Amino acid sequence: MRAPETLRAPRRRGRADALRTGVIATLLYYDIWRYPLTAPELRAFHPRPAPPLPAFARSLEDMVRDGALRSEHGFYWLSGRGGLAGERLRRQRHARRMWAAAHVAARIIKAFPFVRAVFVSGDLSKNATGRGSDVDFFILTEPGRLWISRTLLVLFKKTVLMNSRKFFCVNSFAATDAMVVAGRNIYQATEIAQLKPLYNTGLFRAYLDANGWIRRFFPNFDTGPLRLPRATERRSLLQRLAELPFRFLPADRIDAALMRAMKREWARRHPELDERTRDEIFLCARGKSRAYAGNFQGKILRAYEARLRTHGVAS
Repeated sequence: MRAPETLRAPRRRGRADALRTGVIATLLYYDIWRYPLTAPELRAFHPRPAPPLPAFARSLEDMVRDGALRSEHGFYWLSGRGGLAGERLRRQRHARRMWAAAHVAARIIKAFPFVRAVFVSGDLSKNATGRGSDVDFFILTEPGRLWISRTLLVLFKKTVLMNSRKFFCVNSFAATDAMVVAGRNIYQATEIAQLKPLYNTGLFRAYLDANGWIRRFFPNFDTGPLRLPRATERRSLLQRLAELPFRFLPADRIDAALMRAMKREWARRHPELDERTRDEIFLCARGKSRAYAGNFQGKILRAYEARLRTHGVAS
């Protein structure tokens, strides 16, 4: 039995209002970086189930016509924010140059012992780089060998690269038996969804599957519209050779000792932080390592909440 028209109309209006509110909430998050989105990107990161892309795009054009959004060159952003399309195009051109360096760095990283996958994160993963951007890498390692791998990579950066982090920023690691991310918020969900693989797309898919909880934030998420870069799949022969000596060493004890040493080093560098805050910012665990000075995640989440409150949008 068909629902009466008087019942279907409010239901349609409710869905339309939810779609509009979700579009605004999504653009408010990316507004922190003054970063407009395409229709496929907006749909992928919309917080509620959305209609197919053609219908979704028509809804965006309706929002442009009624003044809620601006659009240019296929990008959408909130009204009152100036012309952001040109800014994104400039960042994309800059990102193309940085991708070339990222591919070279990834080939170096994959040759280090116990590295099993290399992903790009941060600004470059979103094709939103500027002069101050680094090439940030997220690295998956063999279980029980994360701290050996991390230590060798950091030593290489500090010695061979003279501590330059511009094209070799290795701040985040996880072992392949500890891929699930515990901090479940929009920041973490966005960073996971925007990762781009440069080595081992099989593990990239496994990592996304392990963190399927991100679809609670992005129920329409699909990697298709995000244009994954060309990635390598073959393990490095140099890596296989470099791992041989560890067969004759107490690798488990070495790995644990390196983790404890790094935890002491973070405490020495940041005595102003209590232990709980320090552990949140500088994660040191057997299967995970993260080091983002300045609590960047907290700053982004606070900025997003402030934008939502200003626009009267529920989080």
